Parts: sequence; C-alpha cells; structure tokens
Amino acid sequence: MNRSTIDLWVGVFVVMGFVALIFLALRVGNLASFSTGQTYKIEAKFGNIGGLKVRGPVKSAGVVVGRVVDVRFDNESYEAVVLMDIE
Repeated sequence: MNRSTIDLWVGVFVVMGFVALIFLALRVGNLASFSTGQTYKIEAKFGNIGGLKVRGPVKSAGVVVGRVVDVRFDNESYEAVVLMDIE
C-alpha cells in the first residue's frame, strides 16, 4: 500500500468516528428520533403534568413506548392537553 491509500483509509475511519459521535450525542440528548416503526397519536388531558416536556419519553411499566409531541393548555376545561406518539 502506498501513502495516499493509507491516508484515504485513515480519513474514512475518522469521518466514521465523527458520524458515530454525532449519532450518540443526538440519542443521549434525546434530540432525534431514529425510530422507523409506525406510530399513532394519542391526545390525553391531565390536571397536573408536573415536569412533562416535549420529546420526553412516554413509559409503560418502565419501558419507553413513545414520545411527547406537544403540550398545550385547554382554556375551556382548564387542563393540560398532551399529544403523544405511541409506537
């Protein structure tokens, strides 16, 4: 192997390392959803949402089954309305 071929392979591995770091940072920061499965939306009303935020996990028995899409306030019933994507 000559010098330019080795430099090319080193460059490829460095780029793959940066892509892997970006992917992990997005997953840890909960900024991107890489789920390709089908989801359905559920809208629920809550009297107290205590710390719930958009892109937060929706859990059932400790297992993440979806994500919060939107949180808004209903002026008629004076309750919080939460829109969730469930897998």
